[in-house]
Amino acid sequence: MRIDRASERGNAASWLLALLVIALLIGGWFWLQGKSGSPSNGEPPADDGPPSDEQDGPENGPADPDDEPAEPPALVDEDGRVFSYLPVGDLLPNSGPGLADDTVYRSDILFPTEDAVYLNSQVYRYGGMNGALNGMNGAQCDARNYDYPWQDTFCEKRDRNQPLCPGGGHEGLDIRPHTCAKNTHWAVAVEDARVIDVRRHWVTLQTEDGTLYNYLHLKMDALEVAEGDLVAKGDRIGMISDNFFKSDGTSVPTTTHLHFEMYENYVASPGDDPLFTKVNPYVTLVAAYDRKLRAE
Repeated sequence: MRIDRASERGNAASWLLALLVIALLIGGWFWLQGKSGSPSNGEPPADDGPPSDEQDGPENGPADPDDEPAEPPALVDEDGRVFSYLPVGDLLPNSGPGLADDTVYRSDILFPTEDAVYLNSQVYRYGGMNGALNGMNGAQCDARNYDYPWQDTFCEKRDRNQPLCPGGGHEGLDIRPHTCAKNTHWAVAVEDARVIDVRRHWVTLQTEDGTLYNYLHLKMDALEVAEGDLVAKGDRIGMISDNFFKSDGTSVPTTTHLHFEMYENYVASPGDDPLFTKVNPYVTLVAAYDRKLRAE
């Protein structure tokens, strides 16, 4: 049988042309889909590109306010007043050198009072014997003494110097109770501890690991504790009052406030006896009050 080579070549060319046309049609269809941004399954295209470092600008519009981080809520006390405090070591003018110690010595103590309180000077504010130095003339029960911000009084200048506060003398913090009324507001144990000393106008607690706390100017004839007692964190110690006694037993009433002291202990070298040193508990008490207001 005779094979027509020319006819065979013509048929092959026709098939190749048809396949080329089909390929072009399919390619064009995919190209149109890509331009439209809509894949064949109808889902939006995935963004496979790297994240952009560009910030919202005029072309993109301002950032959504809902995306901005919210400020933490203000801490308010039982009266609805917003808690605030001045930096550690920031004392009133003319009142002493201060001691800027920003250490939180105990991160889990309870605040030493049941009610809201105000930390500020008993001597250099309204009603204090040196209040006139800063134009703070008035009485101890002046409402301006019972408000925030708190102010540090550690190393405030008093009538004698102390080892930790040369040129100062006040190695503790003065805490005004919730109101000016004495024998009404309670001081409480900041930690589980033992009452190791009750004398004149103060009570001393010591924790199992040695930290000491002094509570001064309580109503000493109506304490809730006695020397040797074990107390749990939050137990009542006594009512904040104005008791003050000289070493000879002479009563010299002071203002109604709680004077609070803290001693940390440490061992200088292995085998040595523990040493005790007073510390400024201002930042420690700020942290404890913060937890108190948050009910933590």
